[in-house]
Amino acid sequence: CPGYPPPAVLQSRYGYPTVNSEDVASGNRMAVAEFQFQYYDDPDLVAFTDACGLENTVEVDSTVGGNKPTKCSIGIQACVESLLDIEYIKAVAGAIPLEVYYSGTFSLYDWAVQVNDDESPAQVQSVSYGNDEIQQTSDDYMFTTNTEFMKAGARGVSIFFASGDQGVWGRSGTTGNVFHPDFPAASPFVTAVGGTDFATQSTIGEETAWDASGGGFSNTFDIPSYQSDAVATYKTTADLPDANYYNDTGRGYPDVSALGGQVNPYCIAYGGKGSKFSGVAGTSAASPVVAGIFAILNNVRLTNGDAPLGFANPWIYENADAFNDVTTGTNNAGGRKAGFDAAKGWDPATGHGTPNYPLLEKAL
Repeated sequence: CPGYPPPAVLQSRYGYPTVNSEDVASGNRMAVAEFQFQYYDDPDLVAFTDACGLENTVEVDSTVGGNKPTKCSIGIQACVESLLDIEYIKAVAGAIPLEVYYSGTFSLYDWAVQVNDDESPAQVQSVSYGNDEIQQTSDDYMFTTNTEFMKAGARGVSIFFASGDQGVWGRSGTTGNVFHPDFPAASPFVTAVGGTDFATQSTIGEETAWDASGGGFSNTFDIPSYQSDAVATYKTTADLPDANYYNDTGRGYPDVSALGGQVNPYCIAYGGKGSKFSGVAGTSAASPVVAGIFAILNNVRLTNGDAPLGFANPWIYENADAFNDVTTGTNNAGGRKAGFDAAKGWDPATGHGTPNYPLLEKAL
């Protein structure tokens, strides 16, 4: 991956182990969801594996909804989103089996229903799609979809969503001179993943909030009990933007973060022939990384005869010290009018920070 950091950088920073085939606990699985012509192809997955020197081949073990790999060689950036998701959740989680859910239409409600209709769904699900709450068809749609997320969590499924790549302003920008929270990232029954940058370019170490990382407070969902103390602490200690920008009683997000900014973009293989490489940034990169780490945590639990983590947020907030706290940066989307500052503890720019795997495993 000439000019772009390989996945080994993530492993060095977050400290997770390599999971080989003999290490995989019986029944442990993970999944990503893709929509609207985001297919994948094996030549790019093999090229990524080889270029990054991975011990385990990046491959998809099963697909729901079909795949058309020839489409990945058509267009300028065909299949980039799906390849990013697949390449990085597998780069992190190694030999843990991966399933891809695909739909030609974009409905997160339909996807969630499909997961719940599965008799044995993958215990970790990563989704890199979303829009502003005000762009949804209705509040009823969000509440109904949220109920499906709740059901999945109760069944032992952990759902991770990218928090968005437009900072506090969302896809709607500065329209209305208010912040635009993301759905489903602001749902209280998913784990929202924000993005960070290395504080010093090309130096593995401290991180800072990526200025375009989605975060803020929901206009639809109230503050859930599991984060009430963390949110209250932030609001009483941080330098807040004008209260007219956001809903003071809304669910705060993201919950956690991982590298996703533009200082050191992720290396991906794309183009359908295994011959093109490029750098890609975004919380779409951060979400599968965190999901992969939680798939490894599930592997430990299942190996020990314990149940998977399921809905992860209460456990995350109870074990906030198991994350690398990020205390600098603002998610104001490139210096626009305002944003939320990262701060000690939870904040609506980076959540509780980035994974510290040794501490996370110790907390199980």
